[in-house]
Amino acid sequence: MNLGSRMSLLLVALLSVPTVQAGRYVPWQAEGLSIPRPLGGLQGDPARGRAVVIDSHQGNCLACHRLPIADQPFQGNLGPPLAGIGARLSPGELRLRVADERRLNPETVMPPFHVDPRSLNQVAFAVEGQTFLSAQQVEDVVAYLSTLTEPGEAGTPPVAASPGNGLHSGYDYLKPETRAMQDDEFANPGMPTVDRGRRLFNAEGENGKSCASCHGEDGEGLDPARIASYPVYDPDSGRPRTLQEQINICWEDQLDNIPYVYDCTELVALEAFVRHRARGTPVQVDIDGPLRPFYEAGRKLYHTRFGQANLACTHCHDLHAGQWLRGQQLTQGQSNGFPEYRLGSGRITSLQRRFSECFRSFRAEPFEPGSQAYIDLEVYVNARGNGLKIETPAVRY
Repeated sequence: MNLGSRMSLLLVALLSVPTVQAGRYVPWQAEGLSIPRPLGGLQGDPARGRAVVIDSHQGNCLACHRLPIADQPFQGNLGPPLAGIGARLSPGELRLRVADERRLNPETVMPPFHVDPRSLNQVAFAVEGQTFLSAQQVEDVVAYLSTLTEPGEAGTPPVAASPGNGLHSGYDYLKPETRAMQDDEFANPGMPTVDRGRRLFNAEGENGKSCASCHGEDGEGLDPARIASYPVYDPDSGRPRTLQEQINICWEDQLDNIPYVYDCTELVALEAFVRHRARGTPVQVDIDGPLRPFYEAGRKLYHTRFGQANLACTHCHDLHAGQWLRGQQLTQGQSNGFPEYRLGSGRITSLQRRFSECFRSFRAEPFEPGSQAYIDLEVYVNARGNGLKIETPAVRY
């Protein structure tokens, strides 16, 4: 297994909702900059705390912090290194930071590991009413961090060239070999989905017609600039219409077929084929007219914190793009490559499915595919990348 694949598998581990570590909230009282008394009167164990720190389904502190743990090569750099932290902060000060760093920094990206669940937004059903870490786990982590009294050598994140300032596709963050994979249509693992979409595009509908009847066998009659402008405003419904919705409308109205369920395999394949026809065309979503309110609604969602992790899209893709989340470099989260092939999951992923994956990484309950919330978010994210060229099917980690 190569380094890129291992990084991808680590990220996949971050995108799963746990079932064992969340616990019942134990109320605590802060005094100044610390929580002086152990949660629930519990005693922490440093060995258990080290295990929680390392485990990607538990504390996962290595996602953002570097620690003097030599056997853990993938360590992030979103937060400060923690070597020597036990000499700088008391157990009570550490306890407050682990339980709820927001008390010290309201803008923090550190999850509130032990707070009243009712204070959080749209927590995943699987962990609803529970804390991110149990009181015992918080005490174990505090006990472990308190042992880190020497400066030591913290692990370092992988080195990668920064793409610099400005607007950047995820392509700019790829390794040369992964770029070559995307650029070669014979090697690009997303092309079988495009080919499946082409077959559906040419398949006869219930009335004997096909998409090719209007747009040509290979979609040569499609307008790349129009494809690059989606979502567009639909005056009949008074709301945005995504490219998937437009394809589904034609599928039903022009071919007399039963419409597909939003984001199903067939509809994503058709979207991949159509978007591939516009490959190289700059994204240009028009938000100067009636789409503006939906853009603003999507922008608000993009900046809203969700889930047990209490994170928003902006934290990874605006504030920390280019930095490392364990073994994965964060990108700007641009949408110009969707539907895209993800090496970590080994499948084509639509933009709205990716939204859901990110919500699950926040331990938040996702919205439904095709919902107004996701459509608004798609308007914002696509317009946010105006000017980037369509790469469908992009290859990403």
